[in-house]
Amino acid sequence: MSMKLAFEFVLVLAALHVADSFSAQRVTRSNGTTRLKSPWATSAPVRTNIINLTVDESIFRTSTSIFGTADVSEDGNVVSSITHDNLADKKILVVGGSGRVGGSVVCQLLRHNAKVTVGGTRAESFEESRNRWKSLFPSSSNFDDVPFVSLDREDETSVANILNKAKEDGQGFDLVVHTAGPFQGKVKTPNGVIAACVENGVGYIDVCDDYCTATAAKTKYTKKAIANGVPCILSTGCWPGVSSLMAKQLTQSVLAKRTQLTPADLTVDFSFFTAGSGGAGSTLLVATFLILAEESLTIVNGRRRSVKAMKEYSSVNFGKIVGNKDVAHLNLLEAASVHDALGIGNVKTLFGTAPGFWNTLLGAMAQLPSTLLSNEPIMEKLALFSLPIVRVVDYFAGATNAMRVEVSCSKDPSVNEMALYAHENLEPCVGECVVGFCAALLGDKVSSGIWFPEEAIVSQEDNAAVLGLAGVGAHTLEVQSDDGLRVGDVWGMKQ
Repeated sequence: MSMKLAFEFVLVLAALHVADSFSAQRVTRSNGTTRLKSPWATSAPVRTNIINLTVDESIFRTSTSIFGTADVSEDGNVVSSITHDNLADKKILVVGGSGRVGGSVVCQLLRHNAKVTVGGTRAESFEESRNRWKSLFPSSSNFDDVPFVSLDREDETSVANILNKAKEDGQGFDLVVHTAGPFQGKVKTPNGVIAACVENGVGYIDVCDDYCTATAAKTKYTKKAIANGVPCILSTGCWPGVSSLMAKQLTQSVLAKRTQLTPADLTVDFSFFTAGSGGAGSTLLVATFLILAEESLTIVNGRRRSVKAMKEYSSVNFGKIVGNKDVAHLNLLEAASVHDALGIGNVKTLFGTAPGFWNTLLGAMAQLPSTLLSNEPIMEKLALFSLPIVRVVDYFAGATNAMRVEVSCSKDPSVNEMALYAHENLEPCVGECVVGFCAALLGDKVSSGIWFPEEAIVSQEDNAAVLGLAGVGAHTLEVQSDDGLRVGDVWGMKQ
């Protein structure tokens, strides 16, 4: 039955494409030739080609300042002041807290005694989410204490009014966590949240923007954030976020022991697995569909190269519990950020899901015209249509999430490092990961500016501390190393 539903899903996409072809209009080019123009194409978002993106290197840390050193305690564990205690009594506004990702962040912040306010557009959605939290965590009694404020996340003035009112009432926010997007392909969509935070001196973290959107924000706001003393972390959480710190820990260890090598000599391979949709809501489903419209970025010898998404699969082991899973190229942020921020010379990002027919379905979708897949209104309708089907599959598939990061080097075959993270449920996993970065920022471990995760957390002990907090709910934390790197070296106090 599930296979039948999957193929029906593809047929719906094919029907949309056929309808698009029949309703196309002929447009005359300046050279006299004609082409077919879809009536839907005009509503597609403006997208930046990451392969040909020109990056201003001044918005990144230098490679000499991004790799720190580690303090080690007498028992051999790395030490850091980044702990969950940094969250206690801190006033945190979670924009988009009614969604699945935002709700996970809210629940994890409340677990560590933060004072949380949820910002959004509809109080009704917030009440529905609050009731869901109560059903998931019946022993918790603090959900009724969470207030809701109405705001427009694209309007700087709307967000600034909330920040200023809280300050006037003596309840100024210590941090804003933005979980509502922009998400995929939203370079020109206003982000009133980061604009208001940078202007009003409030720390900022956001979740899962694509690379071009995030880089545009770095370019626009870095100077003002530094001038106003505002620390900001972009595109963080599970992956990207924890994944980038895993890569940084491994590459930092390799470079410390092999001084003849440079970051450009190294290869970092990211592999990600999520069972079903991971419990994603319609917003994240839309983002996934939009990613399929893009070719996957890889870095080869320091140069950007593109490959077809979800086409050629390979098997990757995600530990004893998760096992072997098929993964294929997908255009994920880490390929660009690890290259641009850490200087790594070779990077690729692979993704797979389960049951197996989901991989087949994603691969089939990736072959559809990008003009269709990048049309956000159509993808929103498709996400809403598919959500009941996705929920049925999720019920049987679960929501396991796993990340594997491998580091190697063609110049030195003895380089063979691997770190592995796996969690039984993506939803709480994201919240735990985001909260680790919140603890770092609130512990004054993030300097003023606009940073990707691997730039924001500088020293080895602080990286390990954030990874340790992110790993509190994981069922698998592993390290395999030919250099004797230990689990505690990567994951801090987590043993």
